[in-house]
Amino acid sequence: MTSEEEYTFSELMGILTNTEERVSKFYEKAAQKIEDVKLKDLFLSFSKKALQQKDSLTETRRRTVTEMTLETITGLKLSEKLTKIDSVIESEEAELSKLVELEDLLSELYKTVSKKVAHISADVSFLLDNLSREHRKRKRNIEKVK
Repeated sequence: MTSEEEYTFSELMGILTNTEERVSKFYEKAAQKIEDVKLKDLFLSFSKKALQQKDSLTETRRRTVTEMTLETITGLKLSEKLTKIDSVIESEEAELSKLVELEDLLSELYKTVSKKVAHISADVSFLLDNLSREHRKRKRNIEKVK
């Protein structure tokens, strides 16, 4: 029998916050390697936005009622999703296809988590759904550059 991954709400928010911070650093490094000014500006704006998203997640986590933070959340298959995200970030490749893949993975991550936390907090679910849409928007912006 396989053990199902379990996360508390607080742990989950910490993982998402850390992920946005890593995404910000990834885009900042990618921007340094790019000579195309338009693309460099796009990547720097993604880096800045990821930090803003990290701040939103941190603030949401801080404001959350203690009982909610201890709620167990299962069925996310989070380690699988994070492994794929880590693989793209750690490759440090600024290939547009990799960036499209990263944004797609992040959008799916937030969409999945949003659905799972809706019963705990509609506000958090709404925030995560917005983050999912933001990553889809970034993906479209990158695809336009291709």
